[in-house]
Amino acid sequence: MSDKRLPPALAGAVAERIRPEQLGAAAARLSAGYRANLPSRTAVPDAAGVAAYAASRMPATYAAVTAVFDRLVAVRPDFVPRSILDLGAGPGTASWAAGALWPELASLTMIEASADFRALAADLARAGTAVLREADVRQGDIARPSSLPEGPFDLAIVAYALTELDLVAAEALVAWLVGRAGRVVIVEPGTPRDHDRLMAVRQSALAAGARILAPCPHAGPCPLPSGDWCHTSVRVERSRAHMRLKGGTVPFEDERYAYLVLEAGAGAESESGGRILRPPRVSKHEIAFSLCHADGTTREARVPSRDRRAYKAVGKLGWGDFLPDGDLS
Repeated sequence: MSDKRLPPALAGAVAERIRPEQLGAAAARLSAGYRANLPSRTAVPDAAGVAAYAASRMPATYAAVTAVFDRLVAVRPDFVPRSILDLGAGPGTASWAAGALWPELASLTMIEASADFRALAADLARAGTAVLREADVRQGDIARPSSLPEGPFDLAIVAYALTELDLVAAEALVAWLVGRAGRVVIVEPGTPRDHDRLMAVRQSALAAGARILAPCPHAGPCPLPSGDWCHTSVRVERSRAHMRLKGGTVPFEDERYAYLVLEAGAGAESESGGRILRPPRVSKHEIAFSLCHADGTTREARVPSRDRRAYKAVGKLGWGDFLPDGDLS
């Protein structure tokens, strides 16, 4: 699994440029704005807001995006992108995560509407590898796909950006990407609202000819009942400055996120034993799982501790993992 912490070069660049003790008010406005589902142009209206975002949100965004990249690598271990399109790039967090995982990367294009975010992304990139330093950081409106680079790209990333579009625009963007990128990674907040929106986007992607690589092990309707939603979590280490800025008292936070990994072209459905929908329930007698199965249903599955081989094997799995086919009946 990839390191979910900010690379030292990025963490150092952020620390050199941003003083959390000066950003208390901006961080409070940012937090309130995102809780109210305000778009970035409102929640992050100026350079102070952008700095607060970088100091408070980059670690969690980086961790979530890296975790989703790991899901992509798990199902496509031979995939090595050479060209990446990062839409709604903000300060370039997802591009940094891609560069860390795929050092063979040859070109990066970051699209961001905010001039303040573009300036910070270009500034931080100077501390990175050659592909980051040479990245094309340009203005663009992801609500108007016709204004975006045509590609083709090996990978397109939309991280915490679809949530700011109206649903019609989000569906249109993803359908447009399916024809211009070999793979598409979408990461969103792990909320009921964003799950519902992702399910609509998922249908648009399928209609455009995409295949779902993760998290869904099938292409049918989402089987979760009303009031439940598909998401997972990654633990994020907090620095002291990060804790002060967010008013935290513990050196970590759990970032809950929802995601889709798409591939151009339809194909066979997953052969996995199902995706683990929530944290496994472990006792001395058994491990119990809630699964989204490849046949399009949800089910409960249990592995008794007396089956030592299976109990040991599945004991390594967690929330969001795929169960290898055949481990559970």
